[in-house]
Amino acid sequence: MHLGEKIRYFRKVKNLSQQELAAGICSIPYLSKIENGVTEPSNEIQQHLAARLEIRLESMNENDMIQNYVDLFHSLYQRDYESAEQKFQTLTASHQQSIDEEILHKIFKSIYLLLANDAIQEAQALLNEVAYIDGVMNGEKAFYYLLARGQLSFYLNDFEDAFTYFLKAEKQLEENRFQEWEKGYLFYVIGVSANHLYKNIVALEYTKQALEIFEKNYFFKRCADCRIVLAIIHLRIRNSDESAKQLLLAETIANTFDDEVLQGIIYHNLGSIATHKGEKDKAIELLSRSLQAKEKEPLSAKIMTIHALVKEYQKTDQPEKGLDLIDTWLEPVSNDPLNRGYELHLLYYKDLFTYGEINAEFMINELIPYFEQRNEWIHLADYYPILGKYFEKQQKYKQASMYYSLGIDALRNMHQVGVTYV
Repeated sequence: MHLGEKIRYFRKVKNLSQQELAAGICSIPYLSKIENGVTEPSNEIQQHLAARLEIRLESMNENDMIQNYVDLFHSLYQRDYESAEQKFQTLTASHQQSIDEEILHKIFKSIYLLLANDAIQEAQALLNEVAYIDGVMNGEKAFYYLLARGQLSFYLNDFEDAFTYFLKAEKQLEENRFQEWEKGYLFYVIGVSANHLYKNIVALEYTKQALEIFEKNYFFKRCADCRIVLAIIHLRIRNSDESAKQLLLAETIANTFDDEVLQGIIYHNLGSIATHKGEKDKAIELLSRSLQAKEKEPLSAKIMTIHALVKEYQKTDQPEKGLDLIDTWLEPVSNDPLNRGYELHLLYYKDLFTYGEINAEFMINELIPYFEQRNEWIHLADYYPILGKYFEKQQKYKQASMYYSLGIDALRNMHQVGVTYV
């Protein structure tokens, strides 16, 4: 980035027009030439422009500057949030506005906000401010920018975008030297995003690579993360024994470190195994333990377990327990637009538990269109046949046939993306 681009960037950040910046320093056409890289201003004009913008145009050694921020990310990677907060505050206090520091600060602040605080909107605003660097930067700055973008997309449940950004970050690994832990983390998030997209082979490949790096470096908690992902994939491809084996290995690590967050995730997935084996009471027990272990976690960490537990209460004909759980969580779920899908799930079960039958109008007008728009076949494969059965009982056979047919199409689409169960 040349000097003129730096000046233009901060002029726009400060919301100044060319006329306002140039006043008393140089002419507007001359400033325009500077910003476009046509001419190089004298040192005197540079200093006047920098003073008006309240910045310094020179930067500290780039390697030292990046390393300070990478140290912050290393604490986040280790889930040492107390150390990360201290490092973040130190960097913020010493942060000075050169263009390179400004970009790095926004990139790493967005990562910090996502991983330590779940502050999605603030992180999104920061990354949008530096979006112009997308595709024009290489090396560590590009790697962490793409990683941050991928993390943001993941938190926004846009797993396709997250996967794409992470793969772009991987190209930086090929062209630059990175530490093993940086590679391991990237492989892990690629595996996780591929898992959400039901790209089973890709998810297995990257997660195993990440696991190998974490084991080599004795980072046991990240090993547990990888084993949980492997367990989910093996359950999806109907290898429940291997899934259980991976979860038990992860549980050993969680119990060793008395890590309730990991325990909560493990109990949830053991509950999923019980569900697919038809062991309903065991599933309820494990899912309840999961929710208890996640007590101090944010709603985003609990919502899948809440939904799974509600479904088990419906299967075991326990409407009172189902309603109690829904009434406890429906309002906080409804307050976050990112949870719209789960809100619709809970509203569906609320009608079912309250009246003993589905609300077909709600399903047709709200629930079904939402999941159709997002191509969430795994949920549509559940809900289409329910509507088919409802209209069949109403002797409305044409509508029943339509929803049964849509249910078959949803199953076919599920299998195409690698999901082998409902």
